[in-house]
Amino acid sequence: MASALEIPQLVVPQPARDEAEAAQLARLAQLIEAVNPLPDLRGLAPAVRELFPLPAYKVGCGGAHIWLHRAGEEQRLALVC
Repeated sequence: MASALEIPQLVVPQPARDEAEAAQLARLAQLIEAVNPLPDLRGLAPAVRELFPLPAYKVGCGGAHIWLHRAGEEQRLALVC
């Protein structure tokens, strides 16, 4: 669980499927770099959902993390923690 204020980190365990997805992941990395330290990541989830919309992606969150899956896939595409 995140402590009082932490700078979010992006972890991408899978390679991008194509150039468009690579560009989306690059924009996500830029978004995270621009964020101030946060006590809770749930406030960042709407921006991630905007970058990775339904039905192609599923974004979920908790206070300490945001996870991103491609629709229909079990393995995470990315994790913000």
